[in-house]
Amino acid sequence: MKNIAKQALVRACVVFTAAMVLWCAAGLIFAGPVEGIVITLSLLFACVLLTTLQVLWFTEAVVRRLAYPARIAGFGLTALPALAGCAAAGGWFPVSNAGAWVTFVAIYLATLIAITAGYTLHYRRTAGSFDAALARYREGRGE
Repeated sequence: MKNIAKQALVRACVVFTAAMVLWCAAGLIFAGPVEGIVITLSLLFACVLLTTLQVLWFTEAVVRRLAYPARIAGFGLTALPALAGCAAAGGWFPVSNAGAWVTFVAIYLATLIAITAGYTLHYRRTAGSFDAALARYREGRGE
C-alpha cells in the first residue's frame, strides 16, 4: 500500500508539472510574458536546475568517491547562483533591492543548514542503528 501511495504521489507531481508547463506555454502565447507566468516558469526552471545539481553532487553518476561534506558544499555553492539567476530572471523580487538579496541569501543558507543538520542527525541515527545491528549479528555468529 505504501508503494502504491508513493507511485500515485510521483505521478501526480509529474502530471502537475507537465500541466504547468503546457498552461504556461499557452499563457505566453495568449497573454504574453505576464508576471505570474514568468515567475511560474522560473520556479519550474529552478526545480529542474536543483534536480540536476542533486544528481550531479549526490549520486555517483558524475562525481565519484567524494566525501558527503564536500558534496554538500559543492551543491550549496552551485545551487545558490542557479537560484539567484532564476530569481533575477523570474522577477521574484526587485533585482536592485540589496535588502531583498541579503534576505534571499540568508533564507537560502538557513534552509541549507537546517536540511543538512536534519539529514545528518537522521543518518547518524540510522547508521548507528545499522552498526549496532551488525555488531549484534556478528556477536551471534561468533565473529
